[in-house]
Amino acid sequence: MPFSIKIFAALLTVITISLYVGISRFLSLAERAEDTYYYPFWYIWIISLLINAATMVFLILPLSLFVDRALASMKMKRSGIRLIYVIVAYLLLGTGCGLLFAIFVLRMDAFRHTGPKVYVLIVTFVYLFWQCIFEWTGKLRKRRS
Repeated sequence: MPFSIKIFAALLTVITISLYVGISRFLSLAERAEDTYYYPFWYIWIISLLINAATMVFLILPLSLFVDRALASMKMKRSGIRLIYVIVAYLLLGTGCGLLFAIFVLRMDAFRHTGPKVYVLIVTFVYLFWQCIFEWTGKLRKRRS
């Protein structure tokens, strides 16, 4: 897959996850407690966008290039086996990135908290989802041409 497509998939992943976090953390006026400050939606979305962009640019994207190169070196003829290898590889990538994220962010207290590891794993699979969408649309365009 071309690097520009991977960048675009990473950008869409960051936007998608940040929108989800912003919407899930936002409380309507009816649900808010009195005399309590709540962050506005745009603030939650921007902070989430920055954190997700840093995670994507410094962890997931570079390591996914390595994983994709390793998968490309394996000559798999059947698409079912290739799909299993891709899912397992991205599962390991997400777990490893989540562990690295937790080690650096939680200051070596990474094994007590599972939240960051699961979050980065979900971001990794959303990134894989966007890559698959672009790969399938590319194949559809080639068939129509």
